[in-house]
Amino acid sequence: MLIWPVILLVDLLAVLLAALAASALPILVVLVLTLVAAAGVLFKVPAELTGLPTLLVVVGACTVFFVAAGVWLWRKLPTKKSGETPDLSEELAVHIPSFAIVLPFALLVMMVGRLPLANPSPVFGLAMLLAAMLLAVSWKLRVEWLPLIGLGCVTALEHAWHLRLFTVDAAVPVLIWYLAFFAVFAAFPFVVRQFQQVKGPWFAAALAGPAQFFLVHQLVKAAWPNEVMGLLPAAFAIPALLGLVGALRQLPALSPARLTVLALFGGSALFFVTLIFPIQFERQWLTIAWALEGAALCWLFHRVPHPGLRLTGVALLAVAFVRLALNPAVLSYHARSTLPILNWYLYTYGLVTISLFAGARLLAPPRERVLTIKAPALLGTLGTALAFLLVNIQIADFFADPGTAALTFQFSGNFTRDMSYSIAWALFALVLLISGLLKRIAPARYAALGLLGVTLLKLFLHDLARLAQLYRVGALLGVAVIAIVASFLYQRFTAMVARPNENKAPPVAAP
Repeated sequence: MLIWPVILLVDLLAVLLAALAASALPILVVLVLTLVAAAGVLFKVPAELTGLPTLLVVVGACTVFFVAAGVWLWRKLPTKKSGETPDLSEELAVHIPSFAIVLPFALLVMMVGRLPLANPSPVFGLAMLLAAMLLAVSWKLRVEWLPLIGLGCVTALEHAWHLRLFTVDAAVPVLIWYLAFFAVFAAFPFVVRQFQQVKGPWFAAALAGPAQFFLVHQLVKAAWPNEVMGLLPAAFAIPALLGLVGALRQLPALSPARLTVLALFGGSALFFVTLIFPIQFERQWLTIAWALEGAALCWLFHRVPHPGLRLTGVALLAVAFVRLALNPAVLSYHARSTLPILNWYLYTYGLVTISLFAGARLLAPPRERVLTIKAPALLGTLGTALAFLLVNIQIADFFADPGTAALTFQFSGNFTRDMSYSIAWALFALVLLISGLLKRIAPARYAALGLLGVTLLKLFLHDLARLAQLYRVGALLGVAVIAIVASFLYQRFTAMVARPNENKAPPVAAP
């Protein structure tokens, strides 16, 4: 302990030197050296030590000292006139209080990673003091992104302790600390009503809930397991909705931060609402939640036209498609149901398909561009592909052997199943063609004709060689009727399109 008065004396001399030289560099140097000395002491502490380490007092005192010194020096330095570029010393003076608060979090993370602190209250108490000073500095010095950086530091510290040292015996005080950190960051921009033109504090407020939710969920799941875990994300959605209402009232309509803030709080609320399904249930519900979240963000983009909402929504919908269409493990999530058609395949693939088509409809022109991609075309294509996959899955499930645990696709060996595939493909092509004709979507029409052609090839090259006489007649008759209807509809469509063009033809000049 005798070394710390000497270090404090050196720090005081550095502050005086910085004031005389009108430079913040000496304070920054001794700040780093002081924290390096504290880290050296930390690694000399016996690993079996329990209780409150004296180093916590040292870290807290050093932090308070350097924050006060940085604020004092910032006020002592001459300020530049408006229009003049601040020099390096002024920029360092502004950021020294921030460095003095953020850097000790690294020491705290190392501390919980080395010492057996079964009771995290001393460490979390110091972290709360650091967070309070951080928010105060952000308020006084107008450092915009400091609250978001502080939220990241607190979250890293909480995860470092929780993943290594959490036990059920400490569940109650730890839960109180997690909720306290959440409340501090979430309420800060609403209590301090001067952040109407900046985004940083609002980012921290909107992301405080998602940052704390994982820890709270793991804690409740370990300490108080129950059958209604879906109520937890529902409870977190309430502060997000209240934050959205508060931001609508507090931020003026012309504020440059208003659109981003509303998008953040709205997206956070929708995140927790859709998170109810995968937490209350399991497995495929995570994919359904992503799809519903994506469609909800596309809907929110109508109310809050922030490009980030549209990009995130399309990305979530695409991920949900990939998880169902390109992940064979999905088919083995559950044992096959004895009930055909009305099974978990129907609601899993069906809800994601509906979400994809809903996203395509919500992003209709003039809001269709996501980066350089036309979102309606992409989502419509993915939805059509997933619907076609669902049709084939239902046929495979219907004709699978009762004792089969996992679903497999087979296209030979069963006359009825082979005929069902051919007729189902033809019917799907017909529906796709009608949709393409009504909405005048050329790629849909071409895809329908292509699928119908594949169906005819399958019928002549595969089915007719293996089907019995009766099934052969039925397959030919069914596909022929569908092909005739498709041909008739396409002929009527081309005639209707050509007629207006003929009427608009320029008159021929008389000789």
